[in-house]
Amino acid sequence: MLEDWNVLAIGERNAEKELLEKLEEDGEFERSGFRDVLIGSVEDIVGFLEDAENKKYPHLNRLIPIDDAFFVSPENLIEILKRRIEKYIDEIEPDETFGFRVERRGMKEDISSQAVEREVGGYFYDLVEKLHGKKPKVNLKNPDKLIAIEIVGNRCGIGFITKEMREKYSVIKVK
Repeated sequence: MLEDWNVLAIGERNAEKELLEKLEEDGEFERSGFRDVLIGSVEDIVGFLEDAENKKYPHLNRLIPIDDAFFVSPENLIEILKRRIEKYIDEIEPDETFGFRVERRGMKEDISSQAVEREVGGYFYDLVEKLHGKKPKVNLKNPDKLIAIEIVGNRCGIGFITKEMREKYSVIKVK
């Protein structure tokens, strides 16, 4: 089981096997246990994004680059996320907008994506407000900086994604 993963790949429906074979040419990938969702580790994330953008991986729908990956349980998810996102407050400049998105696969009975977004996003908002001494600007549609939290069973990944990255790599799509 991959512990240090830095990319989440979501493939076309029912093409997981073919996508996995192609992705393994450039990194270490494994099935996540959720249909068409693969977890992977690549050495050169920029080169990997370039290859994906140039359609090297047929059957790939979208990618989420992951900066921080760890294991969670429903009981400790919120507290761990609050601790782990603190390092991103310095990345938000006073006049920039930010967004916060959570996509969850699994733990359906235990947690709600919206509740995690509200609680952890609210905590982050308060941290940024304290840092800059004014109310931060939130933009969920097209923020300057986006914090994407991907929950895949008992694994969690945080991606810090800039507007420039999303504009350069159309394959980076956060729901």
